[in-house]
Amino acid sequence: MRFLLVHPAFLGDTVFLGPAVRALKARWPDGRVGVVVSPRGEAVARQMPGVDEVFVFDKRKRDAGLRGILRLGARLRTFRPDVALVSHPSTRSGVVAWLSRAPRRIGYAPLCNDRLTLDRGRPFIDRSLRLAERAGAPAAGRDLRLDPPPEQASYAEETLRGLQGPVVGLVPGAEWGTKRWGEARYADLARRLSATGASLVVLGGPADRELSRAIAAGSGAPLRDTTGNSIAEALALLARCDLVIGGDTGLVHCARALGRPTLLLFGPTDPARHVLAERERVLRVPLECSPCHGHGPERCPLGHHRCMTDLQVAEVERQARALLSKEAGNGAGGRAGA
Repeated sequence: MRFLLVHPAFLGDTVFLGPAVRALKARWPDGRVGVVVSPRGEAVARQMPGVDEVFVFDKRKRDAGLRGILRLGARLRTFRPDVALVSHPSTRSGVVAWLSRAPRRIGYAPLCNDRLTLDRGRPFIDRSLRLAERAGAPAAGRDLRLDPPPEQASYAEETLRGLQGPVVGLVPGAEWGTKRWGEARYADLARRLSATGASLVVLGGPADRELSRAIAAGSGAPLRDTTGNSIAEALALLARCDLVIGGDTGLVHCARALGRPTLLLFGPTDPARHVLAERERVLRVPLECSPCHGHGPERCPLGHHRCMTDLQVAEVERQARALLSKEAGNGAGGRAGA
Protein backbone atom coordinates (compact mmCIF):
# COMPACT_ATOMS: atom_id res chain seq x y z
CA MET A 1 0.00 0.00 0.00
CA ARG A 2 1.12 3.53 -0.78
CA PHE A 3 -0.24 6.49 1.15
CA LEU A 4 0.02 10.19 0.40
CA LEU A 5 -0.59 12.73 3.19
CA VAL A 6 -1.44 16.20 1.91
CA HIS A 7 -0.99 19.20 4.20
CA PRO A 8 1.06 22.02 2.60
CA ALA A 9 0.70 24.62 5.36
CA PHE A 10 2.73 25.92 8.31
CA LEU A 11 5.77 24.32 9.91
CA GLY A 12 3.84 23.13 12.95
CA ASP A 13 1.23 21.49 10.74
CA THR A 14 3.93 19.23 9.31
CA VAL A 15 5.06 18.22 12.81
CA PHE A 16 1.48 17.24 13.66
CA LEU A 17 1.37 14.67 10.82
CA GLY A 18 3.79 12.40 12.69
CA PRO A 19 1.32 10.24 14.67
CA ALA A 20 -0.68 9.47 11.51
CA VAL A 21 2.48 8.46 9.65
CA ARG A 22 3.40 6.07 12.45
CA ALA A 23 -0.13 4.65 12.52
CA LEU A 24 0.07 3.83 8.82
CA LYS A 25 3.50 2.24 9.21
CA ALA A 26 2.35 0.19 12.20
CA ARG A 27 -0.59 -1.17 10.21
CA TRP A 28 1.33 -1.67 6.95
CA PRO A 29 5.05 -2.07 7.84
CA ASP A 30 5.96 -2.68 4.19
CA GLY A 31 3.83 0.20 2.93
CA ARG A 32 5.25 3.48 1.70
CA VAL A 33 4.25 6.90 2.96
CA GLY A 34 4.73 10.14 1.07
CA VAL A 35 3.87 13.61 2.34
CA VAL A 36 3.06 16.84 0.52
CA VAL A 37 4.29 19.82 2.53
CA SER A 38 5.21 23.46 2.07
CA PRO A 39 8.90 24.45 1.66
CA ARG A 40 9.16 25.35 5.32
CA GLY A 41 7.98 21.86 6.29
CA GLU A 42 10.44 19.95 4.10
CA ALA A 43 13.26 19.56 6.62
CA VAL A 44 10.80 18.43 9.30
CA ALA A 45 9.16 15.89 7.00
CA ARG A 46 12.56 14.42 6.13
CA GLN A 47 13.29 13.87 9.83
CA MET A 48 9.92 12.31 10.60
CA PRO A 49 10.06 8.57 11.39
CA GLY A 50 8.12 6.58 8.80
CA VAL A 51 8.18 9.07 5.93
CA ASP A 52 9.54 7.52 2.73
CA GLU A 53 9.15 10.39 0.25
CA VAL A 54 8.71 14.14 0.58
CA PHE A 55 6.99 16.26 -2.06
CA VAL A 56 7.43 20.00 -1.66
CA PHE A 57 4.56 22.16 -2.89
CA ASP A 58 5.82 25.74 -3.18
CA LYS A 59 2.36 27.17 -3.80
CA ARG A 60 3.47 30.80 -3.34
CA LYS A 61 6.47 30.80 -5.71
CA ARG A 62 7.84 27.94 -7.81
CA ASP A 63 4.58 25.98 -7.98
CA ALA A 64 2.20 28.94 -8.09
CA GLY A 65 -0.62 28.90 -10.60
CA LEU A 66 -2.04 26.19 -12.82
CA ARG A 67 1.27 25.07 -14.30
CA GLY A 68 2.83 24.66 -10.88
CA ILE A 69 0.09 22.48 -9.49
CA LEU A 70 0.06 20.39 -12.67
CA ARG A 71 3.81 19.81 -12.34
CA LEU A 72 3.28 18.69 -8.75
CA GLY A 73 0.52 16.34 -9.87
CA ALA A 74 2.88 14.73 -12.36
CA ARG A 75 5.46 14.16 -9.63
CA LEU A 76 2.85 12.65 -7.35
CA ARG A 77 1.63 10.24 -10.00
CA THR A 78 5.11 8.69 -10.14
CA PHE A 79 4.58 7.73 -6.48
CA ARG A 80 1.40 5.85 -7.48
CA PRO A 81 -0.53 6.35 -4.22
CA ASP A 82 -3.35 3.95 -3.39
CA VAL A 83 -4.82 6.30 -0.78
CA ALA A 84 -4.48 10.06 -0.31
CA LEU A 85 -5.19 11.49 3.15
CA VAL A 86 -6.02 15.19 2.90
CA SER A 87 -5.89 16.78 6.34
CA HIS A 88 -5.80 20.33 4.96
CA PRO A 89 -9.34 21.50 4.09
CA SER A 90 -8.53 23.83 1.18
CA THR A 91 -9.76 23.26 -2.35
CA ARG A 92 -6.17 23.43 -3.56
CA SER A 93 -5.21 20.50 -1.32
CA GLY A 94 -8.16 18.55 -2.69
CA VAL A 95 -6.98 19.26 -6.23
CA VAL A 96 -3.47 18.07 -5.33
CA ALA A 97 -4.87 14.76 -4.11
CA TRP A 98 -7.08 14.42 -7.20
CA LEU A 99 -4.11 15.08 -9.49
CA SER A 100 -2.17 12.29 -7.76
CA ARG A 101 -4.79 9.88 -9.16
CA ALA A 102 -5.07 8.08 -5.84
CA PRO A 103 -8.19 5.88 -6.24
CA ARG A 104 -9.29 6.64 -2.69
CA ARG A 105 -9.04 10.16 -1.32
CA ILE A 106 -9.99 10.51 2.35
CA GLY A 107 -10.10 14.00 3.76
CA TYR A 108 -11.69 17.31 4.58
CA ALA A 109 -11.19 19.00 1.22
CA PRO A 110 -13.31 19.15 -1.93
CA LEU A 111 -12.65 16.38 -4.49
CA CYS A 112 -12.14 13.80 -1.75
CA ASN A 113 -14.34 10.81 -2.58
CA ASP A 114 -14.46 9.86 1.11
CA ARG A 115 -15.05 13.27 2.65
CA LEU A 116 -15.27 13.92 6.38
CA THR A 117 -16.32 16.98 8.35
CA LEU A 118 -13.44 18.73 10.08
CA ASP A 119 -13.87 19.25 13.83
CA ARG A 120 -11.70 22.31 14.46
CA GLY A 121 -12.02 21.93 18.23
CA ARG A 122 -10.07 18.65 18.34
CA PRO A 123 -6.28 18.50 18.83
CA PHE A 124 -4.32 19.12 15.64
CA ILE A 125 -2.84 15.62 15.55
CA ASP A 126 -6.35 14.15 15.45
CA ARG A 127 -6.99 15.69 12.02
CA SER A 128 -4.68 13.25 10.26
CA LEU A 129 -5.07 10.43 12.81
CA ARG A 130 -8.79 10.33 12.08
CA LEU A 131 -8.05 9.94 8.37
CA ALA A 132 -5.53 7.17 9.01
CA GLU A 133 -8.08 5.36 11.13
CA ARG A 134 -10.63 5.72 8.32
CA ALA A 135 -8.08 4.05 6.05
CA GLY A 136 -7.78 1.15 8.49
CA ALA A 137 -4.84 2.22 10.66
CA PRO A 138 -5.67 2.76 14.36
CA ALA A 139 -3.50 5.20 16.28
CA ALA A 140 -0.11 3.85 17.32
CA GLY A 141 0.56 6.71 19.76
CA ARG A 142 -0.24 10.41 19.91
CA ASP A 143 3.19 11.79 20.79
CA LEU A 144 5.19 13.93 18.39
CA ARG A 145 8.50 12.58 17.12
CA LEU A 146 11.38 13.90 15.07
CA ASP A 147 14.96 12.72 14.62
CA PRO A 148 17.76 15.31 14.66
CA PRO A 149 19.32 15.79 11.21
CA PRO A 150 22.68 13.98 11.42
CA GLU A 151 24.21 16.06 8.62
CA GLN A 152 23.82 19.18 10.82
CA ALA A 153 25.49 17.73 13.93
CA SER A 154 28.81 19.50 13.30
CA TYR A 155 26.99 22.79 12.71
CA ALA A 156 25.20 22.52 16.05
CA GLU A 157 28.39 21.52 17.86
CA GLU A 158 30.31 24.47 16.44
CA THR A 159 27.49 26.94 17.09
CA LEU A 160 27.17 25.91 20.74
CA ARG A 161 30.89 25.52 21.38
CA GLY A 162 32.04 27.15 24.59
CA LEU A 163 28.62 27.51 26.19
CA GLN A 164 28.48 26.70 29.88
CA GLY A 165 25.61 25.47 32.03
CA PRO A 166 22.21 24.44 30.69
CA VAL A 167 21.42 25.68 27.19
CA VAL A 168 18.06 27.45 26.93
CA GLY A 169 16.62 28.07 23.48
CA LEU A 170 14.41 31.14 23.11
CA VAL A 171 11.93 31.30 20.21
CA PRO A 172 10.56 34.86 20.46
CA GLY A 173 8.99 35.11 17.01
CA ALA A 174 5.77 33.71 15.59
CA GLU A 175 3.89 33.83 12.31
CA TRP A 176 1.07 35.86 13.89
CA GLY A 177 1.67 38.99 15.94
CA THR A 178 -0.59 38.15 18.88
CA LYS A 179 1.38 34.97 19.63
CA ARG A 180 4.51 37.01 20.45
CA TRP A 181 5.33 37.73 24.06
CA GLY A 182 7.43 40.81 23.27
CA GLU A 183 11.13 41.67 23.12
CA ALA A 184 11.23 43.45 26.50
CA ARG A 185 9.88 40.40 28.33
CA TYR A 186 12.25 38.04 26.57
CA ALA A 187 15.13 40.39 27.37
CA ASP A 188 14.19 40.42 31.07
CA LEU A 189 13.88 36.62 31.04
CA ALA A 190 17.24 36.23 29.30
CA ARG A 191 18.89 38.47 31.89
CA ARG A 192 17.39 36.47 34.77
CA LEU A 193 18.27 33.05 33.33
CA SER A 194 21.78 34.13 32.39
CA ALA A 195 22.32 35.22 35.99
CA THR A 196 21.56 31.64 37.10
CA GLY A 197 24.31 30.24 34.84
CA ALA A 198 22.22 29.30 31.82
CA SER A 199 23.40 29.95 28.27
CA LEU A 200 20.84 31.50 25.91
CA VAL A 201 20.38 30.72 22.23
CA VAL A 202 17.86 32.65 20.14
CA LEU A 203 16.20 30.77 17.27
CA GLY A 204 13.93 31.98 14.50
CA GLY A 205 13.68 33.01 10.88
CA PRO A 206 15.28 35.94 9.02
CA ALA A 207 12.40 38.19 10.11
CA ASP A 208 13.40 37.62 13.75
CA ARG A 209 16.95 39.01 13.48
CA GLU A 210 16.03 42.51 14.65
CA LEU A 211 14.00 40.99 17.47
CA SER A 212 17.01 38.95 18.57
CA ARG A 213 19.26 42.03 18.51
CA ALA A 214 16.75 43.93 20.62
CA ILE A 215 16.62 41.09 23.16
CA ALA A 216 20.41 41.00 23.37
CA ALA A 217 20.62 44.76 23.83
CA GLY A 218 17.86 44.82 26.43
CA SER A 219 19.17 41.91 28.47
CA GLY A 220 22.88 42.64 28.49
CA ALA A 221 23.32 38.88 28.43
CA PRO A 222 25.66 37.05 26.03
CA LEU A 223 23.17 35.46 23.61
CA ARG A 224 23.93 33.23 20.65
CA ASP A 225 21.85 34.57 17.78
CA THR A 226 21.01 31.82 15.25
CA THR A 227 18.01 33.50 13.64
CA GLY A 228 17.88 33.18 9.88
CA ASN A 229 19.48 29.75 9.68
CA SER A 230 17.83 26.85 7.84
CA ILE A 231 15.10 24.76 9.43
CA ALA A 232 17.43 21.75 9.42
CA GLU A 233 20.08 23.76 11.29
CA ALA A 234 17.48 24.96 13.76
CA LEU A 235 16.39 21.36 14.38
CA ALA A 236 19.97 20.37 15.16
CA LEU A 237 20.26 23.21 17.67
CA LEU A 238 16.90 22.52 19.29
CA ALA A 239 17.87 18.88 19.78
CA ARG A 240 20.80 20.04 21.95
CA CYS A 241 18.87 22.48 24.13
CA ASP A 242 18.15 21.60 27.74
CA LEU A 243 15.00 23.73 27.61
CA VAL A 244 13.11 25.60 24.88
CA ILE A 245 10.82 28.56 25.62
CA GLY A 246 8.47 30.19 23.15
CA GLY A 247 4.94 30.70 21.96
CA ASP A 248 2.55 28.53 20.00
CA THR A 249 4.76 28.38 16.91
CA GLY A 250 6.45 25.88 14.61
CA LEU A 251 9.98 25.72 16.04
CA VAL A 252 8.62 25.25 19.56
CA HIS A 253 6.52 22.30 18.38
CA CYS A 254 9.65 20.95 16.67
CA ALA A 255 11.40 21.08 20.05
CA ARG A 256 8.53 19.09 21.54
CA ALA A 257 8.84 16.49 18.80
CA LEU A 258 12.58 16.27 19.42
CA GLY A 259 11.81 15.34 23.02
CA ARG A 260 13.19 18.51 24.59
CA PRO A 261 11.71 20.04 27.76
CA THR A 262 9.49 22.84 26.54
CA LEU A 263 7.74 25.81 28.12
CA LEU A 264 4.94 27.07 25.88
CA LEU A 265 3.54 30.58 26.27
CA PHE A 266 -0.06 30.60 25.06
CA GLY A 267 -2.24 33.65 24.44
CA PRO A 268 -4.84 33.88 21.66
CA THR A 269 -4.84 30.18 20.79
CA ASP A 270 -6.13 27.16 22.68
CA PRO A 271 -3.60 24.82 24.37
CA ALA A 272 -6.31 22.13 24.45
CA ARG A 273 -5.65 21.60 20.74
CA HIS A 274 -2.30 20.06 21.64
CA VAL A 275 -1.53 16.74 23.33
CA LEU A 276 1.23 17.56 25.80
CA ALA A 277 3.98 15.25 27.01
CA GLU A 278 5.36 15.00 30.54
CA ARG A 279 8.26 17.40 29.86
CA GLU A 280 6.05 20.11 28.39
CA ARG A 281 4.32 22.87 30.33
CA VAL A 282 1.88 25.56 29.25
CA LEU A 283 1.70 29.04 30.72
CA ARG A 284 -1.30 31.23 29.97
CA VAL A 285 -3.36 34.00 31.53
CA PRO A 286 -6.98 32.96 32.24
CA LEU A 287 -9.12 35.57 30.50
CA GLU A 288 -12.70 35.41 29.26
CA CYS A 289 -11.56 36.57 25.81
CA SER A 290 -8.85 33.92 25.44
CA PRO A 291 -8.59 31.85 23.34
CA CYS A 292 -9.98 34.11 20.65
CA HIS A 293 -8.71 32.63 17.39
CA GLY A 294 -7.74 29.40 15.66
CA HIS A 295 -4.19 30.44 14.83
CA GLY A 296 -3.87 33.89 16.34
CA PRO A 297 -4.77 37.18 14.61
CA GLU A 298 -2.16 39.78 13.71
CA ARG A 299 -3.68 42.21 16.25
CA CYS A 300 -5.73 41.76 19.41
CA PRO A 301 -9.43 42.11 18.52
CA LEU A 302 -9.99 44.06 21.75
CA GLY A 303 -6.83 46.15 21.45
CA HIS A 304 -5.21 45.19 24.78
CA HIS A 305 -3.32 41.92 24.08
CA ARG A 306 -3.51 41.07 27.79
CA CYS A 307 -3.36 37.32 27.12
CA MET A 308 0.37 37.82 26.50
CA THR A 309 1.27 41.12 28.19
CA ASP A 310 -0.16 39.95 31.54
CA LEU A 311 2.06 36.85 31.47
CA GLN A 312 4.66 37.76 34.06
CA VAL A 313 8.40 37.28 33.49
CA ALA A 314 8.88 36.11 37.07
CA GLU A 315 6.42 33.25 36.55
CA VAL A 316 8.04 32.19 33.27
CA GLU A 317 11.43 32.24 35.00
CA ARG A 318 10.08 30.17 37.90
CA GLN A 319 8.64 27.53 35.59
CA ALA A 320 11.79 27.48 33.48
CA ARG A 321 14.00 26.94 36.51
CA ALA A 322 11.68 24.21 37.77
CA LEU A 323 11.93 22.35 34.46
CA LEU A 324 15.71 22.69 34.38
CA SER A 325 15.96 21.52 37.99
CA LYS A 326 13.74 18.53 37.28
CA GLU A 327 15.85 17.51 34.30
CA ALA A 328 19.05 17.82 36.32
CA GLY A 329 17.51 15.85 39.19
CA ASN A 330 16.45 13.06 36.83
CA GLY A 331 19.89 12.89 35.34
CA ALA A 332 18.34 13.82 32.02
CA GLY A 333 20.19 17.08 31.58
CA GLY A 334 22.79 17.64 28.90
CA ARG A 335 22.39 18.09 25.21
CA ALA A 336 20.82 15.44 23.06
CA GLY A 337 23.20 14.19 20.44
CA ALA A 338 26.18 15.91 22.08
